[in-house]
Amino acid sequence: QQIWKIVHAKGAYKNFDWTVKVDADAVFIPSRLKMHLDKLRTPRGARVYLENTNFQFKFMGALEVLTREALELFLENGHTCIRGEHSGGEDFFMKGCMDAIGVDHQSDSDLLRDKYAAQDGPCTDGWAVAFHFHKKISSWNWCYNEAVCGVGYPPCPEGLQT
Repeated sequence: QQIWKIVHAKGAYKNFDWTVKVDADAVFIPSRLKMHLDKLRTPRGARVYLENTNFQFKFMGALEVLTREALELFLENGHTCIRGEHSGGEDFFMKGCMDAIGVDHQSDSDLLRDKYAAQDGPCTDGWAVAFHFHKKISSWNWCYNEAVCGVGYPPCPEGLQT
């Protein structure tokens, strides 16, 4: 919740159609997200977040993608959501809250490959937008290289040293 208070205070999200929150231990390929968004054809002005995986409740917090209008509604009314007891984490709460306050969703289960969802393969899926989790720098760099170069080592010119 704290990060969203900072985002709200800064207000920069108002200058963009979409806001993306990515965990630091996720490898994120922004150009791929643009291709997914183009394919979804979300109507301008829609209050929408993206379901990002085909696991449990279909929304994992390593990659959160919301339209400006969805984020504005969440920032203004999210405080009204009751935490209560639940078995999920912050992402489970946020999805439930957005649903409760009237934010719609679109589904794209190919956005996120997440080890927590038992999607623990190489990072060579050329359509996935983000790969989670890579806690060590060497693992993060290896995954990035697989995603961008097709192999972890040796890196291509766009790759990183592992």
